[in-house]
Amino acid sequence: MSAICRRESYGTGVSEHCSRYADNIINNTSKMELSKYKTDGFLHFIGCGGAGTRPLMKIFHELGFRVSGSDMAESESLARLRGIGVPVFAGHDARQLPTSDGTKLLLIYSSAVTEDNPELAEARRIGAHCIRRGEALGLLAQMFPHVIAVSGSHGKTSVSAMIAHILKKAGLNPGYLIGADIVSWEDSGSAGGGRIFVCEADESDGTHTAIRSSVSVVTNVEDDHSWNFASPEILMENFRKFAFQGGKLIYVDGEKSAGLFNGHPDAVKIPRDTLMEDPRFASFGYYRRINAVTAVEAVTRDGLLDRETALEALCSFPGVERRMCLRAVGEKQLLIEDYAHHPTELAASLRTMRELYPGRRIVVIFQPHRHARLKQYFHEFAKELAKADEVFVTPVFAAWTQSDTLDSSDLALAVGGRAHFICGTWESMAEQVSVSLKGNDLAAVIGAGDIKEIIAPLRRRIIRIPDLGIVIAAGGSSTRFGNGNKLFCKLNGYPVFIHCLQRLLPAVRPGYAVMSVPEECREEFTEQLAEYFPEALSHMKFASGGKTRTESVKNALAALPEDVRIVAVHDAARPLITVEALIACVRECRRYGGAVSAHRVSDTVKEADENGIVARTVPREGLWAVQTPQVFQLGLLRKAYKEAEKQGGLFTDDASLIENFTSARVKLVENRVPNIKITYPEDLLFAEACRKQR
Repeated sequence: MSAICRRESYGTGVSEHCSRYADNIINNTSKMELSKYKTDGFLHFIGCGGAGTRPLMKIFHELGFRVSGSDMAESESLARLRGIGVPVFAGHDARQLPTSDGTKLLLIYSSAVTEDNPELAEARRIGAHCIRRGEALGLLAQMFPHVIAVSGSHGKTSVSAMIAHILKKAGLNPGYLIGADIVSWEDSGSAGGGRIFVCEADESDGTHTAIRSSVSVVTNVEDDHSWNFASPEILMENFRKFAFQGGKLIYVDGEKSAGLFNGHPDAVKIPRDTLMEDPRFASFGYYRRINAVTAVEAVTRDGLLDRETALEALCSFPGVERRMCLRAVGEKQLLIEDYAHHPTELAASLRTMRELYPGRRIVVIFQPHRHARLKQYFHEFAKELAKADEVFVTPVFAAWTQSDTLDSSDLALAVGGRAHFICGTWESMAEQVSVSLKGNDLAAVIGAGDIKEIIAPLRRRIIRIPDLGIVIAAGGSSTRFGNGNKLFCKLNGYPVFIHCLQRLLPAVRPGYAVMSVPEECREEFTEQLAEYFPEALSHMKFASGGKTRTESVKNALAALPEDVRIVAVHDAARPLITVEALIACVRECRRYGGAVSAHRVSDTVKEADENGIVARTVPREGLWAVQTPQVFQLGLLRKAYKEAEKQGGLFTDDASLIENFTSARVKLVENRVPNIKITYPEDLLFAEACRKQR
């Protein structure tokens, strides 16, 4: 088996533990008082790097509890927790428990943790109260007067995120806990204002029954995760218990849930396949429109918001990470990532891709998630994957489950001739996939495990333009910005110039990007890169910034590799650049010799005299505001720079050089996406608002 087929060292016996545990959850937590741990205690989390545990820990921290935690290995999640002042450890050790001073301890552990974990074993030995993550979520929910809890086999993350987004946009400041990162959100958990709490309730270990809610939402019911229980019937009964112990119930009808919620005193049944018909949501895709109906019903049913306010707020929903996320746009090909790991989800994902990207050949890179699920739905997976045009199946993401007689190679065989089993490193598997990509293919990376690791190497192969070099101009005095270098100012937690590099560097090969910086600032730029975007240090070069922008760009051009044919010059003070804008300019540059990103002037334009008195109104038809990137055939740009050096003169952009010293035409490429240049401090606020809307 390949090295990527990672097996967590949590041991066995999870199924038995889950089936025994689920029936006693409410009894175990109903008598607990969290207040005593807040005033004289400590909450310690095992598995705090998990997508559901990290935001839970963060919320308790925001509410004033003393918290600590551990996880198997170092990760971005641990770094994020340390960033807010929470002590966390990589690796499990009983000595990490905060009990040295006799502090009262509440230990909270994820479902992946088994009894042989040294921290859990020690906590039990000393008589500390130990509860599962889902139980702790139930206790947390009791601290809010209004709770919306979302459970279901599929779609609960998206629906709970939509609900939280609607309430946030409406100014209600909800608390929320979502089981995945939301695009452009700072984090997936927040205590909010203390009145409303939205949470994703995990059904996989039965702990959703620990949550008593004002509104219970069930997106759908399948027998997924039934291997964690003695029988599928117990899983179904847990859904019923979750629904009936809350107040109002919103549920999407389905084959498995037929009759399950009969007798509920205040239930709204949404017929299956009910889509949001409002034209504002045409781009949502098939299953996202089903989720939208459910989310709007959840916030309007209980009188929190009126329908139009909810719909207007939902229009700006940014999406959930790893849910139909566009990861790369090449000159022809696209790369999408999706979390689907059940046949029903896979079917919905493929249907959405056909709907949103008609005419493209769909190439699926699929990682089965756990041997138990592959075994249970083997034929269903094969049936759905066969609907793709080509399929690559990676080794199973085993998590803590044991291997089985059926494996990924068997699944590829069952799909048929269009499917291939691949293994090896993520880099080697990306190479195997990229060789097969052609034309305007859509490559879809699908799975809930660590298959996300193939995104970066695939992205490099799809988006990379072989003959393109990039120059990032990072000089300037920032005189209009005030004190300090504007490029080091934080935008959504990252320095301004980092945003440019994150978007542009994947478009070129390592060494084909050059950033011109003043010599006196090079050390600080290097330090910022090491902290926020370390991979850029091996991907790009530095060039000395000159006294003028023209001189700085000229120095950077000289540092480009010899086989560069097209160069894009971009101002580092424009952090909202998109790779789509870059590619559009590259495409037009190949036709005309030069192309610049620009937008049509929509304001009325006045020409004034030296005293600021209006001389005339300038017709705005044909007027464009020019931005960057500016893309040119490198030979033409170097020729223009040589002539400019001979003749002198001041040029504010590279297009002016091409216009004055060559016969090439410069094509204006319309870019309607905000691409603001950070010039004044208030520009940061506008850029932040624009970024959150995307």
